[in-house]
Amino acid sequence: MMLMQSEYPKTEIDCVNHETDNSGELEYKELAKSLVEAFGNNHMTEARRLAAEIILDMPPAGSERSEQDDFLESRLEGKDLDDEHRDVVIGIVEDYRVIQDVFASYADGLKDTDTEAARLLQLGDADRIPDNVWAKEIPIPRPKLDDLIKTFSTKGEDSQGVGLETAMIAGAITLAKLITTPYHDAKAYKEAVFAKNILAPICSIIGADALESAQNDEVDAIAGRNIGDNMSGTELSRDIDSLMDEVDRVVALHFGRKNSNDPERFDFAIGNVKGITSELVGEAQLKSPIGISSPHSMFFQVGSVHTEAGNDLKLRARGKGRGSYLRKLLKNLGYYKTRAEKNDEHQDVHPIDLYGLTMIADNNEQLAKEYAAAVVRALKSDKITPYPSPGREKEVFIVKGSKEFQDTIREAVLAEIPDVDMGLFSFKTKKGGFTDAKITGLYETGDGRVGFAPFEMQFSTPDARLTARIGGRAAHFLFKLINTYGDEIADLDDDCLNAIEDIWSRKQDYFNNRDESSTEVYLTDQSRRRVEDFWRRIAKRRQHTRNLGGTALQ
Repeated sequence: MMLMQSEYPKTEIDCVNHETDNSGELEYKELAKSLVEAFGNNHMTEARRLAAEIILDMPPAGSERSEQDDFLESRLEGKDLDDEHRDVVIGIVEDYRVIQDVFASYADGLKDTDTEAARLLQLGDADRIPDNVWAKEIPIPRPKLDDLIKTFSTKGEDSQGVGLETAMIAGAITLAKLITTPYHDAKAYKEAVFAKNILAPICSIIGADALESAQNDEVDAIAGRNIGDNMSGTELSRDIDSLMDEVDRVVALHFGRKNSNDPERFDFAIGNVKGITSELVGEAQLKSPIGISSPHSMFFQVGSVHTEAGNDLKLRARGKGRGSYLRKLLKNLGYYKTRAEKNDEHQDVHPIDLYGLTMIADNNEQLAKEYAAAVVRALKSDKITPYPSPGREKEVFIVKGSKEFQDTIREAVLAEIPDVDMGLFSFKTKKGGFTDAKITGLYETGDGRVGFAPFEMQFSTPDARLTARIGGRAAHFLFKLINTYGDEIADLDDDCLNAIEDIWSRKQDYFNNRDESSTEVYLTDQSRRRVEDFWRRIAKRRQHTRNLGGTALQ
């Protein structure tokens, strides 16, 4: 099977030499510490950092609670911490235990179900997942969203109020486990379920997009590797092996080699983002929300763009990761038979959104004006070639939202270019207040190694993005779950949606600079009660020890 037989620019792949990843195995704990720092970035504090280290060294789940308590107390001895910061450390560690317990309860709840996921979750960590499991897609069971949301919300009955800093630390640690655990082991599957059903959805709600993407990306990579093993000795296996090599070449060229910590590895990608933005909207000012000292290739940038109309738009940019890229290729080629029909071999299969850019306008009127201007510039640019994503014939300008929103966009575009080919546009009605307008295309990089950067530029508004976080059926993370599990997953009551809003609004408790002392020692009421319970357990054991000592003396 030919991977590419279309007019899609082949310089993406063909003009570079394959560079073998010889970085070697990454040590789990060191990688985890590095990822905590990277994804925590300027939000890390000494207390949060110490808590992460303790979690990594803690006696494993299943150990006696007293053993874990003693270990935590011993690690705090001699530390230069005041009572508040000491309690923050304890609170984070105790919150992490809650997350572990929630997942254990979730897995136990599946025992009585006659499902493949239930059987897989009961395997020993070192057991190998049977090859036939990977014949289609990674079999992730349905999440229990109500229970998940109660875990992190501070509102409502039975809410556990786990801190968002703990979610971030747990996400980074789980990512390290996904990267370092042999992909065919049952432990890798368990960590994948943990990430997909608990951590990634919370990251989605609070806007920790980079960490969410990193976890999903690694799960997709695990699934792809196992698919290849399942098809061992077949033409399909050889095809997938070549796909994985191809993905590595593309991603390495744009976003750096796998496991690289070269601080300049994202320079090429930053230049492309600035170039795309300059051609379509205006000059961009960018910064990275993720530390780049850690060995990762997750490309994320945030910033602003000043437009010719005098507007200041917010900008978010991301690069497609290895696992996500592989999954998209597999889907476009039809390997996931339940999700996509097999494409004709002459059709494009490479995803167009290697670079994903989001422009955030103040309102729909401003969005319409700036989007129309970008459409005109895309059609006139010497460096931008509007290009459809796989599965579309010619539509490169995609508009979703209410009828009113669609009309606003249509009128704004026609006002600028009355004779525009409307066949280049796709208009679709979306309910729930969700609005979206996209441009897909290819940017001419001017680099001899790779001539084009495929991109998708999305225009949105704060209201639309807030709706995407907490807006019931329109919620961004719910959309993802619906695509995987079906519409019934989104049937959440008002109490659950209010709890989601509570989680989203509390992100300011974590996502702030470390020098803001008022939030550095923040713990939810539920976390503080767990801290108090910890000290009561310690005091009870001390009293018990004293009683034993007194008895011995007598």
